[in-house]
Amino acid sequence: MTFSCYCLPAIQTPIVNKFFQEHRVRGRATKQDQVWVIKQTELVAACRVQNVDDDAFLSTVFVEADYRGQGLAKMLISQAVKSTNQSVYTFAYQDVLPLYLKLDFTTVAIELLPIALQKKFASYLKQGRDILPMCFSGNVHT
Repeated sequence: MTFSCYCLPAIQTPIVNKFFQEHRVRGRATKQDQVWVIKQTELVAACRVQNVDDDAFLSTVFVEADYRGQGLAKMLISQAVKSTNQSVYTFAYQDVLPLYLKLDFTTVAIELLPIALQKKFASYLKQGRDILPMCFSGNVHT
């Protein structure tokens, strides 16, 4: 199978939101986000990178069930991370933690997150999400 991975033009943001909605995925992309997608003939995976102050926040990583286990999440995340010079943060669910660790993300103490991301993280925890804050170690600004 041949897959193409690319950053969706901002004008096509509604396409990914429809994809997320069809699969009952939390999160909606805005035209200010970088939205990365993988297509075969149709959209099969997507994620978004939001600018949060001076940092990038990777979120809403989703691969359609029939296409899981083929390395598509790795491809998507790798492309998204390579495309930015900012520090890239994410909040990883416990069940996908091994994937992020393989992709050179490291866990981050909550108090070391940028303030805007600390607030976002606290909000997600209140919603009952079982997540850990992480940062891509290849882009960490020290």
